[in-house]
Amino acid sequence: MSGGLLLVHGDDSFGIDAALAEFATKAEVDGRTEIVPVASPDEAAIDRARLEAGMIGMFGAPLTVLRQPLRAAGRSNAAADKLLALLAGLPEGSALALAELRPSREVGRPPALLKRLADAVIARGGQVDERPAPRRNELQAWIRSHAQSTGVAIEPRAAALLAERIGGAAWESDIERGEQTRVADGELRKLATYAGDRPIAAADVDALVTDTRPASLFAITNAIDRREPAAAAAAVERAIGEGQPVLRIMGALEARLADLIVARDLLAAGATSQDLTKRVGRGNARMAERIAEAARRYTAAELEAMLHGLFEADLAIKANASDEEPALVAWLGEYLLATRTTRG
Repeated sequence: MSGGLLLVHGDDSFGIDAALAEFATKAEVDGRTEIVPVASPDEAAIDRARLEAGMIGMFGAPLTVLRQPLRAAGRSNAAADKLLALLAGLPEGSALALAELRPSREVGRPPALLKRLADAVIARGGQVDERPAPRRNELQAWIRSHAQSTGVAIEPRAAALLAERIGGAAWESDIERGEQTRVADGELRKLATYAGDRPIAAADVDALVTDTRPASLFAITNAIDRREPAAAAAAVERAIGEGQPVLRIMGALEARLADLIVARDLLAAGATSQDLTKRVGRGNARMAERIAEAARRYTAAELEAMLHGLFEADLAIKANASDEEPALVAWLGEYLLATRTTRG
């Protein structure tokens, strides 16, 4: 009889599933039950996990997987206590895994209950496994390592291009990376079938892998900061394609343009770096410096015209005079793509 206890968490969905598979093999389980909360809190899911984990048959224990235990606990102290009691009262020989997939934007700010769960798992002799998704410029190395572990030969240039197509070079903090490694695994399998006995080449990736770089509102505003109209238009197109609400995109643009106008006015008035930090950096001196640098790339008239154009587009949408996407595209064409990309 083996069994065991695992808490696996992070923003890498594929990595979390791999950790569960490794745990199941090590625990020598007999079957597997998945429990997913349908509400938050969901004490019924915790109760079911306790019952399932307590069933030890003649041929060993089945693996009970409680997905999103933090969602099951919610903001209920009673549900959190029940979840911790589940770990404390786990029978010997049981096999229980808690799998918490975190949003990428929140993975660096774990809630207090996650730390309490980790401590409780360790106290019971269990294992805590963190599976973060590869960050900027880390996906290429992951692809090469994963290809080697699965017996797939891939040329370095092909791995670099595959990582780029999936979004491995994206650095914005608001993009979700949870499915990037799963996508990479699927693309590697497809490419390996296509390449046959030879290594996967960059030409194979170029022919078979579509651009699935994740959308980011930060990518849009950063392109505005750098005064790169084509990059901004591409980021807007990607965001719309992924289902980002147009009004949310316009709200992000309006907020950034307003900051640039304020920064330019402060610079013209001889404001200090402390004033910039307070007014446009929200206390972040580095952010204030970036916004001030971006404001210098535009004239005051250009920024005011761009913001006024956004307000007009917003009014047209809310008055049903224009659909959302055409209004935003028209603004891009008139106020961004039609302007000069550099200033004299």
